[in-house]
Amino acid sequence: MRRDESGRVSGFGAFPLLQTRRLTLRRMTIEDAAFYLELFSDPDVVELTSQEAPRGIEGATNELLEYCVQLFEEDRGIRWGIERNRLPGLIGTIGYHHWVKEALRASVGYDLVASARRQGFMTEALCQVLRFGFMEMRLNKVEAHVNPGNKASIRLLQKLGFHQEGVLRDETFFHSRFIDKICFGLLAREWGKSASFQESGSSGN
Repeated sequence: MRRDESGRVSGFGAFPLLQTRRLTLRRMTIEDAAFYLELFSDPDVVELTSQEAPRGIEGATNELLEYCVQLFEEDRGIRWGIERNRLPGLIGTIGYHHWVKEALRASVGYDLVASARRQGFMTEALCQVLRFGFMEMRLNKVEAHVNPGNKASIRLLQKLGFHQEGVLRDETFFHSRFIDKICFGLLAREWGKSASFQESGSSGN
């Protein structure tokens, strides 16, 4: 990581590879476009993210470039692809966006294919990503904005110590209706108080 004169992180160096007991979090490339199309065409993912599915493999490639590859290259955030150790093929993505360096704040987002849910993978991945955010990016706050219908994500955030800070009413207009977003936040000093937040091998949701 690079730091400015005040010691704050100003950008990334080489893309960081993260590993946990069961997972590898790696850089995504355009070769992952077919997986990206599959994941973000899942009706559950479409509904809970309030984002339309990509328009074919070309649309998936363009979105992957914008939200994963260029996000990192332009120093606006970072998104990892999630793989199981010793098993080829991605099962999800996770990472930081809306990185406000001056405020030491970023938003976290994550998703899994249906076959990988309810096995503790996202708990494991998010614990490691929080460690990276607070220890390496020197974040003071990590935020997450969640669809009220995403009960699994809400339980995960609460389990890892996030606090509900409010509701962004009618934040999104999707499929002819307005949708609220619940805002959760976790501060560095809160994360640091509990060793459970720092266990990359945790199990759970």
